[in-house]
Order: sequence, then structure tokens, then C-alpha cells
Amino acid sequence: MMGLSPAESGSWITSKAVDVKLLDEGVENCAMDIVKKISSGELEMTKMFVKTEIHPQKCDDSGIDWVFFADTLNFSFWMPEDGPQYVVTYKDTTYTGYLAMCAAINRALDRDVPLTDPKYFVNVDEAILGNLLVGDQNVPIPLLSKRVECLTEVGKVLMDKFNGSFNHVLSQCDNSATKLLELVLSNFNCFNDSAVFEESQVSFHKRAQILVADIWCLFEGTGRGGFSNIEQLTMFADYRVPQSLQHYGVIKYSSMLGEFLKQDKLLEPGHRWEQEIRGCSIEAVERVTKRVREELESKGVKATVNSILVDQFLWGYRREHFEVMKSIPYHKVRSIYY
Repeated sequence: MMGLSPAESGSWITSKAVDVKLLDEGVENCAMDIVKKISSGELEMTKMFVKTEIHPQKCDDSGIDWVFFADTLNFSFWMPEDGPQYVVTYKDTTYTGYLAMCAAINRALDRDVPLTDPKYFVNVDEAILGNLLVGDQNVPIPLLSKRVECLTEVGKVLMDKFNGSFNHVLSQCDNSATKLLELVLSNFNCFNDSAVFEESQVSFHKRAQILVADIWCLFEGTGRGGFSNIEQLTMFADYRVPQSLQHYGVIKYSSMLGEFLKQDKLLEPGHRWEQEIRGCSIEAVERVTKRVREELESKGVKATVNSILVDQFLWGYRREHFEVMKSIPYHKVRSIYY
């Protein structure tokens, strides 16, 4: 049975959600803040999804494989607030979370370890990967054994079906973001981020969609990464963007859910609360994106706006306003999907 797409899933979950609500006033507040920032020139949406200095700069085979490697492992970087954090200092800059892992990948490549080459990582073991991705003060990367499992799985598929490079997956997508997404989901099981909600098969596909978006970004939306239908992707349902959505009043949690999150307890993967938070976040960003587009059009302002870029704005907003966001609880799940 074919399940609902992430956009359809967000709409369906929002219509049935009990403990997460979307507020029209919050959608308006968030959208108008983005419109204001775009209109004043403070925010250029296309710059929200740019290569940083620790992302590959060349859109060649090795750059493509780097992106695929990083997104295979792009999950679960959070650490308990009162314990040591997973950070990596690289070239005099200290990175946190996902960017810390990116820095660790580059540190390994600088040492001539071909970490992002499928021929190498298909056989990588826990001790070697753990050593290569270790954080400052020897803090291990979370879920190390799961990361090894994912690399072994995708490495075997690439070696058996795609001549040992993600480049050969990309070459089959006909410049279509949705076709590339389907190729990823049908060939690499660890990217298949779906569940059952109210008897319907729903999907979130955070890592698969971010992989497509990262390829788009690597090519700067041109050439083989110039996906004309990139706007069909949704936001990437994780645990951080909901903090920004709460901050703007776009989503609101019930007192029961809010109390649970304040206790800093782990939520089981697949729990109804997890699905409501992720599904409502997808729908929230869809609505904010639509409202931003409408308002810019009415003002005659030309700008590229899609859910990926709005997601990146909200994700970056959380990082920039880290101190403020500390008071906003987020759901903690140990999962390979985000």
C-alpha cells in the first residue's frame, strides 16, 4: 500500500492531532516576520541553504559521495543538557551537532582516510568509525553502532547496484527532486522514515529529503542538481525546528505534552506525540511558506521561497537565539531518522 507523502501526512496528522495545535495567528506572525526580513534585504532566502566552509565546494563525484555519507549519518546529535556535549574543533572553529560531524568527516579526509568513499565505509567497524568521528574531550558520537549499521547497509547497495558511488543514483533521476527521493527510498531502507497514524501510512522522510536538498545545494540549483520541482519537498521534521515554531506561536502543545517535555524524558520512536509534533511541524511550515509567497506577491517582491528555505530559516533562528530557546522544551527521541 502506498502511504501518504510528507506533505499529505502533515495535513492528515494535523487534522487528527490532539496534543499539538496549529494557530493561524502564529502562522501569520512567523510569515510576516519572514516577509519583513526579505523586504528589508536582511534575509535573502536563497542564502539560507548555502554551502558552509565545511561542506564540499566541488560538485564532482567525491562531493556527491561526501553529501550522501553525511546524510546517511545525519541523525541524533543531541546530548543531555547537563552532560558533555558532542562538539568538534576543526581549523580553530568549534562546531556542534550535525556540523560537528561534518567537521569530523573533513578531519578524517585531511588525514587521507577515504571515509566518504563507499568502497571504504562499507567495511568500516565501530572502533574505527568511533575514533574518526569522536568529539572533543573524547566524547563519542551518539548511536555509534546504528551509524555503522547504516553505512554497511547503504555501502552494500552502492557497491552491488550503483557501481560504488551515489553519483550513479543521481544520474538516474532525470533532474527531478521527487524522482531522486523515490530512488533513495526504494533502494536505501535506512532512509525510509514512515509510520502508521490513525490507520493511515504516513511518512516524514527527513533524511531522504535533506539529502535531495543537499545535492541541490551542492550544485547551487544548477546542472545535475537543478531540480525544477524542488518546491515539492517539505521541511525536514526534526526536534529543533519545532522550538522555533513554538517561539513564533505557530504550534502549541497541550499542558500534558508540555509537562512531559519539561521533565526531559525520552519519547519512544513512533509514539503518537512524536508523530503529532513532526506532522504538525510539516503542515505548519507549508502554511507559513504559502502565506509568505502570497504576501510577497501582493507587494510585488520577487523572491525564491519554498519549504526547504523556510525550514532553514527556522533551524538557523533556533541556533542564533540559543539562549532564548533554552526555555522552550523539545522532544527527545533516539532515532536514526532525525
